[in-house]
Amino acid sequence: MPYVMRITKAGKTIEIERYFTSRYKKKGIKRGDKVKPTTEQQAKINTRKAERELRILINANFGYGDYHVVLDYIRKRGEAPRSREQMREDINTFLRECRKEYKKAGLAFKYIHVMEIGDKGARHHHLVINQIDTKILQRCWYKAYEGHNRVKVFPLDDSGNYPDLAAYFIKYTDKHRKAEDGALMGKRWNSSKNLYRPVPEYRIITDREYFRSEAKPIKGYYVDKESIRSGVHSPEYYGYGYFYYRLVQIGDTGKHPGEKGG
Repeated sequence: MPYVMRITKAGKTIEIERYFTSRYKKKGIKRGDKVKPTTEQQAKINTRKAERELRILINANFGYGDYHVVLDYIRKRGEAPRSREQMREDINTFLRECRKEYKKAGLAFKYIHVMEIGDKGARHHHLVINQIDTKILQRCWYKAYEGHNRVKVFPLDDSGNYPDLAAYFIKYTDKHRKAEDGALMGKRWNSSKNLYRPVPEYRIITDREYFRSEAKPIKGYYVDKESIRSGVHSPEYYGYGYFYYRLVQIGDTGKHPGEKGG
């Protein structure tokens, strides 16, 4: 029984993955030729794994009404752009002020943060945070950067499924980790310590069960069809078969995104 099914419950989503693991390999089990990933393939594997981890973290901790926040810098004429060190100081001040304000409001402050320097040099901070009065966020950013700034707030939808947001964040971490003049951040992202980190459940399955696998909804959930991935000769799974899909909880209306009203 060389295959496992990894089930990860994250908020309104359930991630289902079936793949080979040598931990349970038995003698005589067949597999495809082992494929050693190229440097480019390995980079894609690393990016996909990072997206998975961040997607689960976002789905498990944030939802309808929480925010994707972009903190901008508005420079005066002739003013030098913020350095990496200054950007780090700015976000530390912003986060510290937010902790104070959330505490006053009787809320626990939760966040995920990445920094960005655009192709034309524009500086930004991207965050996912839990809901609070947006005026408070503006005030906290003023204290971090002398009032010359702008806060953009994008409320999260009610799907509870945010793969595009996770991919959007990881895109910036990939770009800045390769920068010749040094990475913006030591890690792909920073986050508050109070986030819930789901622990996956593992079930051993036979190779016969694997090859009969298909993405099936369960009661109260639908299959996110855009999430389905499968194959055999993947460097990520060393030539063995793999299968992945994501279930998303159906909303209060009994319909899922994309369905027309009755």
